Amino acid sequence: MSMKAAVVGGMNFDVVGISEKTLMMRDSNIGKIRFSAGGVGRNIAEQLARQGAETTLFTCVSDDFAGKMLKEDAKIKNIDLSHAKQSASNASVYLSIHEPGGDMALAVNDMGLIAEITPEYLKNVLPEIKKADVVVVDANLSPESLEFIFDNIDLPIAADPVSCAKIDRLKPYFSRLSAFKPNALEAMYVTGAENPRLAASMLVKMGVKRVVVSMGDAGCIYADENQIGAILPEKVYSCQANGAGDAMCAGITIGAALGESAKEAALRGMRAAGKLLEDRENGEKQ
Repeated sequence: MSMKAAVVGGMNFDVVGISEKTLMMRDSNIGKIRFSAGGVGRNIAEQLARQGAETTLFTCVSDDFAGKMLKEDAKIKNIDLSHAKQSASNASVYLSIHEPGGDMALAVNDMGLIAEITPEYLKNVLPEIKKADVVVVDANLSPESLEFIFDNIDLPIAADPVSCAKIDRLKPYFSRLSAFKPNALEAMYVTGAENPRLAASMLVKMGVKRVVVSMGDAGCIYADENQIGAILPEKVYSCQANGAGDAMCAGITIGAALGESAKEAALRGMRAAGKLLEDRENGEKQ
């Protein structure tokens, strides 16, 4: 497969602390701390690259130590950052503290850097974005930047809504979306539907060409103008599922760029998510 993908979205430095014992508030807790690259846009870019697409991430990169680590990680993951905006601000950082079983007790996010992905920056890199076969946006972008993208790009566009709090930013552009991957809660929120299947059908009526509603262990519901249906996962994995939705979104994006039906794109996305979870579970067993 020879395909160029452009992703416009955020990139974070994630810090995760997991306590060995029940958390003691206002005290120092012994545990493990892990650092990783994150952010919805960056995560989808990584998964697109893993699935064989030549991927460029249009984002904002800081010049502090976290930003330098993110640049190095992107190089390893085959994510092209050559057109990213360089900033003297601090990196976007997501800090979370978890109980021994993995449940999050507290989190702090410092995501101000994404505000520097402005229409002015996008105007400067627009010729490079237009070289892609498909574009992905995440709803962390400002309404002004999303408006610029949808007004100036005539390519297949896929979108991840990020959360119920931000999905409304994409609503004016549903008719422009070649692919859309909300989860069940997001899909029902934005449509007012009582169940995910009805929500998927309504999103198609609102103009989205391919809808895939992710349902976790229950698989997904897909819909386009020709059909609607559900796909169950071939296997349910016991490992943490973080990142599976990004892998699914990447697979659906590639399917949309190839002109596949919603069902075909959903199957591609499910395979990508399953491969990620299988590799993770096998790694944990070693």
